[in-house]
Amino acid sequence: MKLKYARIKNYRGIKDETSISFKDFSCIVGKNDVGKSTILKAIDTFLNENNPNIEDKNVYSDSNFIEINLIFDSASSPIILDDTIPVSLFDEELVDENGLISVKKVWDVSQKTIKPKIFLCRRIYDADDFVMLSEKELRTLCAKFHIETAKANGEEYNNKEKREKLRAYHHEAGTSFHFDFEEMPATGTTRPKKIIEALKGILPTFEYFRADRSLSDSDTSVQKYFKDQAYKLLKSEIPTDEVEDSIRHHIETALGKITEKINQVVPEDEQVEAQVEFDWSKLISTSFRCKKDEANIPLTSRGDGFRRITMMSYFEMLAEEKHFGRDMIFGFEEPETFLHPETQQQLYSKLIGMKDNGYQILVTTHSPNIVAESNMDEIIFIQRVDGKYYVRQHDRIEISEIVEELGIKHDSRLLQAFERIRGFFLVEGPDDVIAFTHCAVQYKANGLIDSTFEELGVHVMPIGGCDAIKHWTNLQIINKLDKPFYIMLDSDKTKEVMDSPNLIKLRKLNYNDSNCGVTKKREIESYIHPDYFRNLTPPIEIEYGDWDDVKTICKNHESCIKLGGSKVCAKHFHNLIYEDLRKTFCPDGEHDEFLDIYHKIHNMCEA
Repeated sequence: MKLKYARIKNYRGIKDETSISFKDFSCIVGKNDVGKSTILKAIDTFLNENNPNIEDKNVYSDSNFIEINLIFDSASSPIILDDTIPVSLFDEELVDENGLISVKKVWDVSQKTIKPKIFLCRRIYDADDFVMLSEKELRTLCAKFHIETAKANGEEYNNKEKREKLRAYHHEAGTSFHFDFEEMPATGTTRPKKIIEALKGILPTFEYFRADRSLSDSDTSVQKYFKDQAYKLLKSEIPTDEVEDSIRHHIETALGKITEKINQVVPEDEQVEAQVEFDWSKLISTSFRCKKDEANIPLTSRGDGFRRITMMSYFEMLAEEKHFGRDMIFGFEEPETFLHPETQQQLYSKLIGMKDNGYQILVTTHSPNIVAESNMDEIIFIQRVDGKYYVRQHDRIEISEIVEELGIKHDSRLLQAFERIRGFFLVEGPDDVIAFTHCAVQYKANGLIDSTFEELGVHVMPIGGCDAIKHWTNLQIINKLDKPFYIMLDSDKTKEVMDSPNLIKLRKLNYNDSNCGVTKKREIESYIHPDYFRNLTPPIEIEYGDWDDVKTICKNHESCIKLGGSKVCAKHFHNLIYEDLRKTFCPDGEHDEFLDIYHKIHNMCEA
């Protein structure tokens, strides 16, 4: 389940209702003190039940009511409302007009005890609405419409089936309806109360890394986690029951002698007996020690940058684990603080890795490095004009605004390489650099080409996908340089008979066949033939086609570690021999895709 939208009203810097949409990865940007963190704090308040107070209401508002409305997808998630019969919010029409789960909490912060009223948006029939009725009320309403409530064998239809019959009746009758919020009481044994309890069980959890959080907390969190893990491992690997029995026997024998002597001199009502209890967790302690240091240095004594890296690594590790049941959203406030620019880029890779593991990532940041890597549809641009809070997204943002606001610059490697090269071969990411560079080396070694890209004077460089801000800034400077270039991106096609999304975008940027192209297959990982893995020692059985998401398949495979997971290209592509490459770049033995790309670049340099 993913968070799709948030609507916030009268909370901190947000006075009027403000709507924000979210992607699997969302990057919240803006100047200092415009209220970037307000969005994350609102989500935390809602999902982690951290009730606001009077200081959280907007200072310019006369209202004491704070409203936060979160909207989620996956309305098909099963819940239990009647006995043990699974249903879904979608089937029960407990969704908004778009089929999404829309839950609103309203707090009156003027009250001494602040508790939210909870509302759920649903389809409400304008006559004889039945969704919230009890079993007895359902039976009465069915009788009104002459709907049978008993089966042929005399067994009564369950409540779910009764509601299905009533729903079918209203649909056939064309009963008018509307969508609106209905309050779900937090107490009692009513059906609305059951709905809210079931809903709480399927909504995502929210792991929140706050900028104002004491970093000493990270020491405790990490220590506790690894201590718990070590304890679980100890209990699973060591026959602790046998150890306990042996130790208990020896200790109880010794304590028994002492107990006997105590009981000889104390009154009968003060008699004692010896007890031996075990707490294996107290035997375990964990710490991190710098390899250059002799002593163990706690995280609290390390620099802020190191401690932030540690906390991020902790969250990254949590995201890599398989959490069954509820989904998880990670919120990070300015995780790049105190980090070197190169480390910030590594941080971005970690965040994307968490997203690729199926988690939703929300980040507030000032980092030009992180924002540059982000796609435009992932940007949430916060501004404050004349004291009013504005959220701008999608086509309401110009890339040039983001670039200017955050001081995003082109990749410095462009100018560093400018004087010594003949042209640029611009690819999507570092994996593509590895792959195409390796192909050139192998093809030259086998006599199909005369020069590698380096020998040709071509600089192979990653510039991000064409949705990335980095892509735009790099192309701005490249277009001003007197050097030829060729862009090669993944096709991102999920089936053969479809247009490449990336090629469509490149065409909109006015690029043509002479200076851009996309792979014939889905992505660069598609050019690792499954036979390569079958020929490893020991062999790995894996199947995928030209249009499959190879990284995801490798990540979810039982041999994920050996495959490299989503980093399968970085781990294996440089091991491919010429014959391996020809299997995928030239499957028909005649038309070699890599040679076509190489010749275009070669001709570009000769022009």
